[in-house]
Amino acid sequence: MKCFYSILITSLFAINVNVSSQPHKSSVDFGYSFGEPHRLAVCLPNSSNKTMLDAYSDTFYLLWTYQDCTNSPLGSLTTYGTPLKANCTTNVDGTRLKGAKWQRVDNYIPAFEYVWEGKGITVTAKVIATEKGDVLNFQAINHGTQTKDVVIDCNMRNMSFNMRWWDNKYKYNTIVPISGRNDRILIIDTKPAERVPSGRQTINVNFKLKPGELLSHSLLRPYNANIDDQEKLLQINWDAEAAKGLQVWRDLIAKAPKLTLPDSVAYDAFKACLADMFVLREKQSDGKMAGLCGTDVYRSPNSFEPEFQAMAMANLGYFQEAKENLEFASQFIEPNGDWNDFREWNRAMWAVSGYKSYYTKQYYLLTHDKQFLQEQFPKMLASSRWSAKQRERTKAENDPDSPLWGLMPRGFGDCGLKDGEDLFGVFYPHNIIHCMGLEANAWAAKELGRMDVYKELKDNHLDLLTCIKKSLEKGAIRDSDGTCWIPGVPSKTTGSSWGVAEAIYPARIVAPDSPLAIGTMKHLQKTLSEGGLPENLGWMKGGLWVAIALDALSYVDMIQKDADMAASYYYATLNHGTPLFSWCEERMPEKGTDKTSGDRQHAWTPISITRFTRDMLVMEDDLDGSVWLTRAVPRWWYGVGERIGVENMPTRYGEISYLLTRTSDKEIKFQINLKDYDFSHPLRLELRLPDNGNLKYKVKKIKGAKYKTEGNSILFASFANHISGVIYISSK
Repeated sequence: MKCFYSILITSLFAINVNVSSQPHKSSVDFGYSFGEPHRLAVCLPNSSNKTMLDAYSDTFYLLWTYQDCTNSPLGSLTTYGTPLKANCTTNVDGTRLKGAKWQRVDNYIPAFEYVWEGKGITVTAKVIATEKGDVLNFQAINHGTQTKDVVIDCNMRNMSFNMRWWDNKYKYNTIVPISGRNDRILIIDTKPAERVPSGRQTINVNFKLKPGELLSHSLLRPYNANIDDQEKLLQINWDAEAAKGLQVWRDLIAKAPKLTLPDSVAYDAFKACLADMFVLREKQSDGKMAGLCGTDVYRSPNSFEPEFQAMAMANLGYFQEAKENLEFASQFIEPNGDWNDFREWNRAMWAVSGYKSYYTKQYYLLTHDKQFLQEQFPKMLASSRWSAKQRERTKAENDPDSPLWGLMPRGFGDCGLKDGEDLFGVFYPHNIIHCMGLEANAWAAKELGRMDVYKELKDNHLDLLTCIKKSLEKGAIRDSDGTCWIPGVPSKTTGSSWGVAEAIYPARIVAPDSPLAIGTMKHLQKTLSEGGLPENLGWMKGGLWVAIALDALSYVDMIQKDADMAASYYYATLNHGTPLFSWCEERMPEKGTDKTSGDRQHAWTPISITRFTRDMLVMEDDLDGSVWLTRAVPRWWYGVGERIGVENMPTRYGEISYLLTRTSDKEIKFQINLKDYDFSHPLRLELRLPDNGNLKYKVKKIKGAKYKTEGNSILFASFANHISGVIYISSK
């Protein structure tokens, strides 16, 4: 029996309806952070001046380069490294202090805060980006009853020297390099020098603290200054500049829809990840702004993370920034119609053109920007025609019964995809995503009234769709227990499973209730780490690619009626980050692991958290055109006394605001407000009650809507701009 077309097995509902009650409150505790250092990129939004802050248990490092993306070939993978290094330590009466904590300023701004504690002293360091440099502000307070000598040492780790060390009469504490541009200021004290430093490459901050006394002092890492600029630098009020730098971030994040969440740290995580959308952007060598894939190793744009980033931003109303990201990626197309970055980073990865087309469609659905769609359509058309020619090759080269027949030809896998040990092969994920793009191309032709090419594009999509479904009949893997699942390569179990879940959602090539979809998710989720995340999704054997649980698997879980699993990935993902709300690309699963790979501040996870946070609160349904509210929030968020809400959330059909309040164990009050909303699209409020199995509910006192109940959902199919009501809860 072919597993792809097998009859639906009833165990799906037995598995998914009997959901966990999640009786306890989850919380963000970073219990599965990877080992030190924990990294944060400090900068202003969209800035080319980025400083990496690496936190250790007793010190932190500043790491930077004077190179940026304007110096690299357009669209290339270029690693600049962080060749300049300095670190800061604190001593009290000669004893080195340990770090007590590190976090972002306000717990979400891309500015760094590190706290040392010991011997009755607390020293706080803040590193804040401004227009002209990073301000390093140190504040020390004496909690004891005796005067204490506090010394903070800022030490360059490159060949350099403090001008005051060379000349003990020199007016300034200014560290300059020995090699390269020798007059460049690396670090400078913001006040004239009072004493000779303790070392050649050091600036000391000295405090003699009386009991109860608080003192502060600042250093500066200028972005582009030399020794002739010293007088000018010391005339600037750097405390005021630092305050301005923080306010820039506060104002930017304040433009996003406001959320009401029961968990304040989860809200901080959302804002921090949103802020990182703007950390992970900078000007390129063509003068255009583009998204980046990381802050160090992957400080380059490609057609994956920056496009995901674009939709995460667009979903929250940052339409212009999203458009810039999409336009940058979409510009790379060959005269023959190859839209897969032939001359850029992602060459021969057929998912590239799939994502370009798919996110063009998603952006249009949200913004209704017809001019943007019209500008992209010639590339969509050319790409579809190029694709058809490529698949004619695999039809000619393979027997019609081969699982390779009609698929895209041999290409580059990446993401851990391997054909045996070969990084090149015919990969299901790239075909699945490419097919999703072909569908978007046909949709765009119809939307723009291009009926002269609509049938051609529709046929191209249906051809690959048919070939993939036929391939899966033979290429899917059947385990000894009968479980059937989609591998990365037809008929082979080698390599990672990245991308196969996208066949279920968003590509919808495989029906979510089919045995193949059920088996694929069973396979992907069969081995969960101690911290609750699926293993073996990327490069590292037995490792975690944390982002992918939220990026792909959680959405399939939702449409397979297992929102509890999706919600569990939300907290598991947060807890695998650092207290700086940063995530490495991949890692081993154990707490504090030192085995990581890729960038230590990778883009994919904050993108996924931003996107999932929005969608678990407000999410469009592609199938029936409805909008879900609280579709996958953690169940305890519906606990007594808790409130859940959004203000002015953009959707495809208009803005949505709502607030739900669990006023008692027997009552939930709610209000929904709509702006410029298309009322032909129903609203579906999913009740995520903490003890769902033993409770029932009734809806009363509804104003502004007609409704019906469907399981745990309340469907508003006829409603006005303002809806309010009360939900009564009782035991069965």
